[in-house]
Amino acid sequence: MSRKNHKMIDSRLLQTDKKYSNLKMGQKEKINRWINEEIRRYYKETGIFPRKEQEFEIVLNRLYDRIEHANIWIPYGEIHKRFFGSRNGRIDKVCGQIQKEERSLEKAQIHIEPLIYSFSVCKVADYSMVDPSAAFCFPQKTDTENSLVCLTEQIPDNATNREDGWKAFRIKGQMEFSLIGILSGISTVLAGKAIGIFAISTFDTDYILVKQDDFEKAIDALDHAGYTVERNLVNRIRSEQIGAAKELNSSMKR
Repeated sequence: MSRKNHKMIDSRLLQTDKKYSNLKMGQKEKINRWINEEIRRYYKETGIFPRKEQEFEIVLNRLYDRIEHANIWIPYGEIHKRFFGSRNGRIDKVCGQIQKEERSLEKAQIHIEPLIYSFSVCKVADYSMVDPSAAFCFPQKTDTENSLVCLTEQIPDNATNREDGWKAFRIKGQMEFSLIGILSGISTVLAGKAIGIFAISTFDTDYILVKQDDFEKAIDALDHAGYTVERNLVNRIRSEQIGAAKELNSSMKR
């Protein structure tokens, strides 16, 4: 074997003019994974992405330490040539991945609590017959109407118009007023499934009403989108619906 362009380093005979393209496929895959990990590490430590030359040099130095630790030989200049000029494109890709992960984490931290009750939206002549101590009572008054959202079985006798067949879920826990985009995120997911919503905000949280026929589809869509859905309540609702359907079929056969 010719020793031209080779030298002994740490008792190893190494090719001093070795090119990045000469690396094995498995070695290239490792190095590509490591560079992404080191960009993430820099972002985690500093809160910024290493776009400036001196910032990315830190990333490359850390990468080369890992390469040497894995006993992979490639001159530092080849690593610099491979990654330095194209750093912004790679950083953009890692940035997009991190943002997607952060959005997914934010969604996972939002707990969706389905409610087992049936709701109605109605107009009332006035609120004299509305029970404000009811578990769910949402009066909404403007200069032109008196509206009410309540449980279907609690619609007051002085209701002048009503629309039944609504189911609801709420965002569990108390939300800060400074939080932005939670309701719009949920509505965007449901709009993508052609599901209309009726939203009510209280001091603590938001309630989202959908038509009964869309309820399970809405819950499944939010679950698939990454929100944390209280599945025990969903299963309870489904069991009650199955039980009600069986009871209805049984009564029709009598």
